[in-house]
Parts: sequence; structure tokens; C-alpha cells
Amino acid sequence: MIIVSEDGLRPDALVLARATTHTRLMKEGAYSLSARTIRSASTLPSHAAMLSGFDVDRHGLDWNSWKPDRGYIKVPTVFDASFGAGRGAAAFVGKHKLKHIAQPGSVDVFSRPGYFCRKVAQEAARYFVEKNPQIAFVHFSDPDESGHSEGWMSDDQLKAIRASDRCLTTLVDAVAEAGLTRHTLFILSSDHGGHGTGHSGSRQEDRIIPWIAWGAGVRRGHHIRARISTVDTAATALWALGYPPAPGAAGRPVTEAFE
Repeated sequence: MIIVSEDGLRPDALVLARATTHTRLMKEGAYSLSARTIRSASTLPSHAAMLSGFDVDRHGLDWNSWKPDRGYIKVPTVFDASFGAGRGAAAFVGKHKLKHIAQPGSVDVFSRPGYFCRKVAQEAARYFVEKNPQIAFVHFSDPDESGHSEGWMSDDQLKAIRASDRCLTTLVDAVAEAGLTRHTLFILSSDHGGHGTGHSGSRQEDRIIPWIAWGAGVRRGHHIRARISTVDTAATALWALGYPPAPGAAGRPVTEAFE
């Protein structure tokens, strides 16, 4: 399984950007353009919810920067399940602060190859094909960076989304060339949207995110009607890989996406 998070990606921006690989995966998979992230719509707390299935009051990461003295997430994540079962887990990110989500001993590798997605995608693709971990998390910074610098929905951000689309293509093509497509599930989403040059979770534009499942076991061309929260990403990953849900987690598996 590969979970791809594209930081700051609004669904309407994704549509407007005409991102070809994203469009292909929606046509061949199951998707929602009206999923929602948590109220604390910032990178670290939102990704912690995405990868654990718990909101901030339980996962504990209520800040948004790298603060090594504050430790790690306080609840289990999808990494713990795969790594604990000896199946391997890895994370490739553009922002170092996401290391707070990877508790020591929960991943085989945590890597920040670069800030933008090109190097992140290249290293993630190479590692996934060579080592075949059961779960890999891949994070692209590009849409968020251009949103903060030039504005959400700006031409510059649409260019950044198309750059992310090319990075997604790198992952999809590497899996196909290795003959792993039949056995690989992709889940693509985002941590938050944005408006103007920022995001706080106070507005709908900050909280609405895309959610796409593609690959092994997924329905083809299905528009998901169920309401989806970012905490459901972790629940869906665990369910699809055959692991029990984390006790007390808020997330629920998006079973409608699967055959």
C-alpha cells in the first residue's frame, strides 16, 4: 500500500489543474471530492489524524513544527501495524516535522530527500520497488508551498499541482514497471486545503480535501457517496491490509470504495 498526501491540495484546484494522472486514477478507481480533514487543519495535526485515525485530543500533536523535545504521537499509527508484523513500513516526506508521527521503531526508514516532490517521489519509488514494504507513506509539499507564497487557486499553485501530478506518475509508473500494480493499493488525499495565502480550519475551503483509492480491490470509476474524514484513511489502510482497528479510533474504513 502507498498512501500519498499532497499538502494543501483542494479538490477544486485539482480539477482546475487538469492533472492527468489524478484524473486517470479517479476514472479507474473510487474517489470523493468532498472529504474533510479535522478542525485543526494544519500539516502536522492533520497528518497525524490521517495516519492514526485519531483526532488531536487523542493523538496529541497539536503544534505544527519540528519540536524534538515534545516527542512523538501518542497513539498507534498505520506504521506500527505493518512494522510490528514484520512486513515493513517507510515514510518519504518533504517536511521534517512529520517525523513526530513516526515513533522510533515504527518504520524501517524515514527519509526527507528534499522539500519538493520530485526527489521525494524518486526515492520513494526506488525504495518501494526494491524493498517492497507493506506500507509506504509519501508526502508532497508543492501545492502547500505555492499556496502560501502565491495563494490558493492561483496559477502558480495550479502549476505546483501539475508538478505533483508528475511526481504521482513517477510512483504509479515504477509500481507498474515492477509488475506490482495488481497487488498494490494507492490511497491519495491531502491534509488540508486553504484560502488566500493561509489555512486555519475555520472555513470550508480549508477543510475540504480529495480522497482517491486506486488499485488492488478497488471499484472502478466509482464516485463515493459516503462521508469521508481524514481519520478514515488510517482505518481504511488497516482494514485493507487485514489488521484490526486501533481501539478507540474515530476513523472507519471506506468500504464503499472496494469491490
